[in-house]
Amino acid sequence: MKFLTFILLLLLSFSAKAQQNLVPNPSFEDYFFCPTATNQVNALFDWTSFGNSSDYFNGCATNGMNVPNSSFGYQFAHTGFGMVGLCPYKKPSVAPEYREFVGVQLTNPTMIGTKYFLSFYVNFSNYSPTNAIATNNIGIKLSTINYTFSNPPELNNFAHLNCTNILSDTSNWIKISGSFIADSIYNYIAIGNFYVDSLTDTLNLGFFPSTAYYYLDDVCVSTDSLFNSTWTGVKSNFENKLNEVLVFPNPTSGLLNLSNIKDIDKFEIYDINGRLVLQSNQISKSNSIDLSACSKGIYRLVFYNKESLVYKKKIILTY
Repeated sequence: MKFLTFILLLLLSFSAKAQQNLVPNPSFEDYFFCPTATNQVNALFDWTSFGNSSDYFNGCATNGMNVPNSSFGYQFAHTGFGMVGLCPYKKPSVAPEYREFVGVQLTNPTMIGTKYFLSFYVNFSNYSPTNAIATNNIGIKLSTINYTFSNPPELNNFAHLNCTNILSDTSNWIKISGSFIADSIYNYIAIGNFYVDSLTDTLNLGFFPSTAYYYLDDVCVSTDSLFNSTWTGVKSNFENKLNEVLVFPNPTSGLLNLSNIKDIDKFEIYDINGRLVLQSNQISKSNSIDLSACSKGIYRLVFYNKESLVYKKKIILTY
């Protein structure tokens, strides 16, 4: 019995290490498609809009959503090639209590009574004379429910992590960090300004300022304080060749061929709305996946080994 208990604790330890950051796609590097316009956070794996028209930027874009040549202000991502942008405040005379939020479901729910360490990086864009309001109150709120574009978080003047300083640095990325003890089983996090206009401090830096706009990158939720303080982001899964599974042809008309899968135990396929459409605990002997039952569109293919997620891949299914 003591031996079994030891093995169980050891496995739990390995599991905790594999889940040091509970935020999937924390550096906004993995995407379904390259952004072509504003209001395309849905281009990202996992993340979505939790209220109004937040934006996605990536170095792959050839228009105003490019990194670093964004039409919202020249800026490199904190790490990698992807970042998110949102408006946490507009002048009340223009749009009272206007907020944009982004959010994601955690890889594991929080445990009541456990201390969590939160952080993310932020940069003020100040990209035009009218969009030049610097503000405070940008933070993270955890939730038990999944907010949506049309059902945003309420402005109840509370966040689990909140920056009380006005952020006006357009050159450097500023790290916002803190901790809290979970009082509920939270499954989601939202990022934005959760305070009403009257409790939000602002600084006008343009001729006719009406809007605040900020870039976000490298979000972390962890039970490990050291990991949270030293973690600086991750490379794109599309760029990381370590343990990469080869998937071809892509685009495909229905049958995917696979190679370099000796360490893979299972796979899952999600549609562009995040719904699980296909899964298997084993790869077929023919080293292939049949997608003939799926509709034409863009999908996310995720491979796992015994310890953790190994590889994500965007799949385009054509007929």
